[in-house]
Amino acid sequence: MEKTPVRYPIGIQSFEKLRELSYLYVDKTELIYSLVHSSNCVFLSRPRRFGKSLLLSTIQAYFEGKKELFKGLAMERLETEWPVHPVLKLSLARYSPLNGGNLEEVLDLQFRFLERRYGIEAKTGDLSSRFADIIMAAHDSTGQTVVILVDEYDHPLIETMHDEDRLEAHRMLLKSIYVNIKDLDEYIRFTMLTGVSRFSKMTIFSGLNNLEDISLNRDYAAICGITDKELTGYFKEGILSLAEEYSMDRDGAVGLLKANYDGYHFAKTSPDIYNPFSLLWAFKVREIGAYWFQSGTPEFLMRRIRNGGSFLPEMFDETVEGTTLSASDILNDNPTALLYQTGYLTIKSYERPDRYRLGIPNLEVRKGLFENLAVRYLEKDNNYIYNHVREVRKLLEERRIDEAMEQLRTFMAGIPYEFADKATELHYENNLFIIFVLVGVDARPEWHTSQGRIDLLLRMHNYIYVIELRRDGTPEEALEQIREKDYTRQFMGAPRPVVELGITFSTETRNITAWKTAE
Repeated sequence: MEKTPVRYPIGIQSFEKLRELSYLYVDKTELIYSLVHSSNCVFLSRPRRFGKSLLLSTIQAYFEGKKELFKGLAMERLETEWPVHPVLKLSLARYSPLNGGNLEEVLDLQFRFLERRYGIEAKTGDLSSRFADIIMAAHDSTGQTVVILVDEYDHPLIETMHDEDRLEAHRMLLKSIYVNIKDLDEYIRFTMLTGVSRFSKMTIFSGLNNLEDISLNRDYAAICGITDKELTGYFKEGILSLAEEYSMDRDGAVGLLKANYDGYHFAKTSPDIYNPFSLLWAFKVREIGAYWFQSGTPEFLMRRIRNGGSFLPEMFDETVEGTTLSASDILNDNPTALLYQTGYLTIKSYERPDRYRLGIPNLEVRKGLFENLAVRYLEKDNNYIYNHVREVRKLLEERRIDEAMEQLRTFMAGIPYEFADKATELHYENNLFIIFVLVGVDARPEWHTSQGRIDLLLRMHNYIYVIELRRDGTPEEALEQIREKDYTRQFMGAPRPVVELGITFSTETRNITAWKTAE
C-alpha cells in the first residue's frame, strides 16, 4: 500500500483546518495546557512567520471545547473537563497603511462580527465602549468567562513607525481598547496578545498591570518554532528526502538544516529553535533556500540599521542588559532591541546577573540580511553587486589573493560618494565588511575564540580565510594580531588549508590600501 505523502502546513494558520485536512502538526499542546492553567493575561513576542497565529488558533480551539481536534495530542491526555468559553479573537495583521489605512475600520469590522454573534446592537461609535459591551455580552449570553486573543497587536504600530501623527493616534486607540481587559477582569478567563515587538515607552500596556510577558520565559521558549527533538521526531521523511536530494546521509542533511535554519534562543536557557517557516519550505520543495527573507523584509528595519551610525560587526555581535530585550522600546535610536525582536539577532549566551550576548542566528539570516543591506549601503543593484562578488569568490577559491583584492578595490572605488551626509569612514568600512560577508560561502563576522575575536572568518570550499582588518595601519600589524591571539589554532587538522590575511583600509581614500598573507 502506497504511503500517504506528508502535508506540510505552510501558511496554514487555522488549527481546525490543519487537523481536519491532516497536515503535519508539531504538538505544542502540552505547553499550551501549562500556559492557560498557570496564567491569566500574557504577552508573547516572536519574529514573523514563527507560528504565532497558529498558536492562538490552537488556544481558541481548546477554549471552544473542540476536543475532537486534539485526538492523539498531549492535550487529549491532560484535559479531562473541556469547559467551553466564548472566544473573542482580533487580528490586527489585517491593517494596511496603503491608501490611508484606517485602524478604526479594521477594528469596526471585527467588532460588528462579534456584535452579531452575541446579538447586541452598538449603542455608540466609541470602539473602546463597544469592546467592553462585547465582553460583557459574551459573558452574559453564555454564562462563562471570556477568552480574548489578539494576533499581531503591534502590526499597525510597526507599519506607521515613521509617521508620528498616525502612530500616536494608533497608540491612543489601542490603549483605550486594551484597558478593558483590566477593567473587566471578572468577566475574563484568559487573555493573550502576540506580536513581534514591545512598544514599552508608548505605554500601550500601561493599563494592563497584570500582563505577564513570557517572551523570555524558559518554560515557553519552544512554544513557537521547532526544536532538535521535534525535527528528528516529526520530520524523518523530510530529512531523508533532503538527504537524497543532496546526495548525503541523514546526519549531513540535519547538519545542513541546522546551519541554515537553527540557532534561535528565546531565554537564558533555551533549546535550539529552528525557523519553522523556512524549515517547512525546505522539506516541501527539497531544497535549501532563503524562504524567510523571500517572504518579506521590513524596509523600516533596513533604514534603521543604515541610519544607526554603528559599525556592523559590533551591531551583530553585542552584549546587552536583559532590559534591552524585554522592555526597551524599538522606537529609540539603538536598533538592537528591534533586531532581536524581529529575529535578525538571537541570544547566543547568558552571563549573570542579567547580560546577554547576541548574534546572528544562522546562515539564512546572515546571507539575507547582508544581501538586503548591500543594496542600501552600496547604492548598486543586485546584479552589479553579485557580478563582482562572484568574481572575488572565484579568485579567493583559487587563492589568487592579489587579483581578488584588486577586484575589491575597484569595486569599492565605484561606490557613489554623492551622499555626503553618509560619506564617513564608518560608512565605507561597513561597505567593505558587507562585501566580504557576501563573498564568503560561510562568512562569520567577529568570530569568537578563546583569545579574542577574529574580524572575519570565511569558510570557502577550498580554503579557510582568517582575516584581520586594520584602519590606517599595516597588513603586518594585522597579521601580528592573528599570530598573537593564535586565531588559527582551532582550525589545526581541518581538511582545508588556513590562509591568514591582513588587510588595511585607509580613512583618507576610503578604500583598501594594502594586504598581505602569512608566509
